[in-house]
Amino acid sequence: MIAVVGSYNVDVILRVSKIPEIGETVIADEVYITHGGKGSNQAVSASRLGSHVKIIAAVGDDKHGTNAIEFWKSENIDVSKVKIKNGINTGAAYIFVDKKGRNIIVVNRGANYYLSEDDLNNSLEGDILLMQLEIRESVVKKAAKEFNGIKILNPAPANLKNTEILSLVDIITPNEIEFKELVNTDDFEYGLNVLLKKVKKAVIVTLGERGALLATRDGKKVLIPSPKVNVIDETGAGDVFNAALSVYLEKGFDLETAVEYANKVAALSVTKIGALGPKLDEVRKFLEEIDNE
Repeated sequence: MIAVVGSYNVDVILRVSKIPEIGETVIADEVYITHGGKGSNQAVSASRLGSHVKIIAAVGDDKHGTNAIEFWKSENIDVSKVKIKNGINTGAAYIFVDKKGRNIIVVNRGANYYLSEDDLNNSLEGDILLMQLEIRESVVKKAAKEFNGIKILNPAPANLKNTEILSLVDIITPNEIEFKELVNTDDFEYGLNVLLKKVKKAVIVTLGERGALLATRDGKKVLIPSPKVNVIDETGAGDVFNAALSVYLEKGFDLETAVEYANKVAALSVTKIGALGPKLDEVRKFLEEIDNE
């Protein structure tokens, strides 16, 4: 089982011809309101790939919180550890997506901020724990400290203040921007060495259309490419990558092979609007197509 400790947000997605500059007003071409939040995205994407998933999260006592729980149930996710926070709004994210699929995101954490350490009691079981940083660091730290399986931290957003958390996780999966924020240097090799000394097993830097760089504490360093696709929307690609990585590790694949599959599933995800990952039958069809090319 995969346990996800993380956030839920109502995603308000605005498609624009260009991302606005400071002081500039642009007109949205389309507006979508959908389910999001890094924790929820990862949980749903992992469930769609066939894993048994439990989400540990907080929502408000509003219609968005009710909708979130019903949505998770429809995606076959265990919601027994979801907390409803009275008098608090459910989290929300406002996402601008330009015609090249690039995005900027502003998050109002809402109920996500009120997920507490006590909410984790009797909840941390499973084979893999997947965490992000849209909830409080103290909650992430407790989860990483007390979970007994493989622990993956997707450090997004990368404003990590308590770096002790890194020593508690097996694998960390920043994108390029998050990587630089974590190590505070433009020297890639130096930054990798800094992170490898802190985490238990491996660093995986996701590189978008270039794939992902895997570096392990035992000296392996390999760039794993991603298949070329027609990018429509990059929103949630990192969440899909992390979900797929967790699923294939749970299936018993070695880390390099799991990254290869995660790249492919994430590539498929950016060919459609939205932050949620593809379903298993879609992935199987896509894998067959690229294997036959």
